[in-house]
Amino acid sequence: MAIEIPANKKVEIKIHRYEKVLMSVDANNLKNELKKYKAEYMLFLDGNIDDTLNIIKLYNFISDPTLHEIYDDLIKVYPETSGLEKKLSDAFTHLKYYFPEKTTPKVYTYISYLDYENRIIYLDSVMAIALDMYLGADYKMYPSVKIPKFISMRLDSNFITSDCMKSIAKQMITFDSNDKTLLDNMIYQGKILYFTDAMLPEVDENVKIGYSLEQFNWSKKNEANLWAFFIQNNLLFNADYYKIRSFITEAPTTKGFKNSPPRLAEWLGWQIVKSFMDNNKNVTLKDLLKENDAQKILKASKYKPNKT
Repeated sequence: MAIEIPANKKVEIKIHRYEKVLMSVDANNLKNELKKYKAEYMLFLDGNIDDTLNIIKLYNFISDPTLHEIYDDLIKVYPETSGLEKKLSDAFTHLKYYFPEKTTPKVYTYISYLDYENRIIYLDSVMAIALDMYLGADYKMYPSVKIPKFISMRLDSNFITSDCMKSIAKQMITFDSNDKTLLDNMIYQGKILYFTDAMLPEVDENVKIGYSLEQFNWSKKNEANLWAFFIQNNLLFNADYYKIRSFITEAPTTKGFKNSPPRLAEWLGWQIVKSFMDNNKNVTLKDLLKENDAQKILKASKYKPNKT
């Protein structure tokens, strides 16, 4: 999906490092120090910094020894962010190409205090990346907040840009998870991944879906068998969450499939959406994101995996 974009159409991203600012201020003169940065870091400092209670909360936060340890580790991994800026610039250049009406957000980094669920915050005009959630699969503090290995394997710098693009896709695609069939879930996740393909054509596919290379290869090798299993067990149109959850939720593996990765429905949904776009050249990326009829996409995809 690589495309040529003229130089004058390219987007430049500058990262604003809130964690560096916060950890460098004079804690004994916190209110006056933060006033200097409020305009630039309004996303984080939108509260009343003349309010003594707010200042006390911030003081306690930046005085926390654990936070200092996390910050010290973070700075070793991310002393500067020029490489990340380049990757994000490329991604947002593609976003602007496909969706010229979209606002290019102001991008921040921050410390979330190991908050996995909020590692990427996207609010249309701003994006915040919790760098403490990308310190490597074996980072010593992840077990302390009960992040399992099958999750932490994705918590390094290679996954930042794909996580950023997925967060944008989720805001652009309408989806209500209530009473949805397995096929609905598959196509929704497939659209997210296809969008990520378009934004990050140079990123490896296993990174986009969050698989190791071994997991990715397992999925490719077993694609036809997986599809046959879904068909034979009448799973596609099943909306019983308890019967389909093992195919859509995070786990070390997918129940019933030895050595498999998790989220196999996501993998198959991605392949269906790819086939749909390959066989319907008149459909644009915008059209794809707007199409909410999963059965229509499946039928028009002519999806038929080859046995390997």
